[in-house]
Amino acid sequence: MSNDLGKILIKKKQFSKALFIFQKILKNNPNDLRANFHMGKIFYELNDLNKSFLFFEKCNKIQPSTPNILFNLALIYQSTGKIEKAKEKYLELISINKKDIKSYYGLHSLNINNITPEFNDILHKLKNDENVTIFEKSLINFIFSKLESKKEKFDDEIRYLEISQQQCFEANLLINNQANFYYKNIISNYFDKINFKNNFNLIPKFNDSKHIFIVGLPRSGSSLVETIIAHNSNNIVSVGEFHGINTSILDQVGKIIFSKNFVSKNFKFKINKKLFQESLIEKFNNFEKKVYLDKSLENFFNIEIILKFFPNSKIIHTYRNFEDAVIAIYKTMLPELSWSHKLDDIIQYIRLYEKTIKYFKKKYPNKIIDVELSKFTRQQETETKRILNFCEIQFKEDFLNFDKNEKLFNKTNSFLQVRNKIQKYEDGKYKPYYHLLKKYL
Repeated sequence: MSNDLGKILIKKKQFSKALFIFQKILKNNPNDLRANFHMGKIFYELNDLNKSFLFFEKCNKIQPSTPNILFNLALIYQSTGKIEKAKEKYLELISINKKDIKSYYGLHSLNINNITPEFNDILHKLKNDENVTIFEKSLINFIFSKLESKKEKFDDEIRYLEISQQQCFEANLLINNQANFYYKNIISNYFDKINFKNNFNLIPKFNDSKHIFIVGLPRSGSSLVETIIAHNSNNIVSVGEFHGINTSILDQVGKIIFSKNFVSKNFKFKINKKLFQESLIEKFNNFEKKVYLDKSLENFFNIEIILKFFPNSKIIHTYRNFEDAVIAIYKTMLPELSWSHKLDDIIQYIRLYEKTIKYFKKKYPNKIIDVELSKFTRQQETETKRILNFCEIQFKEDFLNFDKNEKLFNKTNSFLQVRNKIQKYEDGKYKPYYHLLKKYL
């Protein structure tokens, strides 16, 4: 039993196995710092933020003022809407190390006004520091873009944004190039040509439940829909942007498509049903409840697979108008999305998405509902009831008052929305940026 093995299992999303290892370690040594830290990370991934907080708090007592521990506590405070406490932690981190760029980024995400003139000067100096990583520089330039946006200096904002997004892509170049290759050359061409190998028996307790999948593009209202469902049902656990389907696919085809000798014309997209089901069970059974809400938006590519393994599932497609979708994505820092850093890539991805979702909506019209962001925000009561009825969820008396539900949390860029009532769609919000899209339209 070792911390290193447990850490590897966390990366593979094999959380139950990792928990077993760290629990064994802590039974022999309750104050093992690394084991307590990894337990905090696991429960954060499993969306049990209360347990996660307890483990990180214990770490903080064992070894006070440790930046990595304090940063994780700040993330939990942020995700659960404790904005002032999150701010305190970020400021504490900066007082320990004025070069802690992630904490400046955390402060800005809470409120851009947290970036004081003093902090702005520090960040300008750090931008040229040779010891600052390229990813950290991308965060600095992203903060600068938001400061320019606040002043409505849109040309300067875009200049910083272009630098930031390019640096973010280059910071993880190999993985981003592989991911782009997968989206552009593999799944977009084979989503309707998947060969399922081997007969297998669905496991009723796992497969027959009416799991919910929210699909679409970032910044399209998916977090609002997730929050509405979580607020109205205690029988569904949100696994968030878990990417369990995608990782199970890549477990089977990744070694083939990313090999040096790969030839696309000879490729056949094959899924071993038995192995795939085992992989899904291993990943999803980490969560306590047996009805899951999965908000991995890229799953619009995987609808055929989802319905093969979860035949009773409900699929909610959230979307907004094309121009606003492009700009909203480009103006957001999404390090894990390889296609979100260049306008060319964003638009190409959106075109692939439009083609794919159109195909599946035609093939499975009773399995998918559309939720358009503007309509959702204008007709909140009607649209919310429509979504809940589709999911066969009995809405509560206070079905729209999710902002008062202290148990809700959000770990994405939309974490502030969970603490606010639904705001009406701002039709002209992105018009100052539409000129960027002229050559594409």
